[in-house]
Amino acid sequence: MRREHFYRNKKAVKRSAAGAALAIFLALQITGCSQTADQNKADRKTEQAQGTEKEGTAAEESSAETEKNSTGTDKPKDTGNNESGQEKTREGGEAGEAGREPSPDGSQADAEAAADQGDGVIEFKPGMPIKEGVQAPDFTGELIDGTSITLSELQGKPVIINFWATWCGPCVKEMPAFERLKDDFGDKIGIIAVNCGDDAGTVKDFVEENGYTFPVVLDEEYSISMLYPTNSIPYTVVVDAEGRVTHISTGALDADTMYERYKEALGV
Repeated sequence: MRREHFYRNKKAVKRSAAGAALAIFLALQITGCSQTADQNKADRKTEQAQGTEKEGTAAEESSAETEKNSTGTDKPKDTGNNESGQEKTREGGEAGEAGREPSPDGSQADAEAAADQGDGVIEFKPGMPIKEGVQAPDFTGELIDGTSITLSELQGKPVIINFWATWCGPCVKEMPAFERLKDDFGDKIGIIAVNCGDDAGTVKDFVEENGYTFPVVLDEEYSISMLYPTNSIPYTVVVDAEGRVTHISTGALDADTMYERYKEALGV
């Protein structure tokens, strides 16, 4: 009886011990899960805070980039020396308008007004298209008779400069207009017909065949033509008595029409 009682008590003790161990295990699991959950919550809060901070930084960078794009450049640093900035401004103004010298404050409108009023001559920029108001680039060219002519030596009277070629139909069509201008106004005006690229023999034959007597310059190497860049010929420039460009035209109609147009441009 004692042995049976012992065994029964022994089984009860084991069940009690197992139950206690299970209870302790579950308690530890619950505690660990709670701590893990709390830790996860804390981690999520940290990540959210960091994400908010990053978003704020990104927003600031985006705002700065937008401001930079709207102004086209970063705000200049104050170096205490304004001469460098002024020099860059002048260079930017010169590159902004082909063939024109900007006024001291960089205003193109003021430069054009000064040119119109005769207060000064706008400086020509080499390689840029010719604009009305610039000082005509000077040149010396060889004539078909072997002598030479210099543009600046004709200063004091209006001069018409025509760029042409024997193979150019419109050029040939308007040529009689220059002969007529020479006959009608003589030494009151200057005429220079610059042939573009033809060899000397071809130009001489053309001039003699048509009986033209106005000055014809040979420019087989395009050295003069490059001073007056254009996309097509005939290309005509009128220069006033002070050597300033007052008229530019490309293309041509019949000789009578061009005579009247050039006569008006020359002011005769």
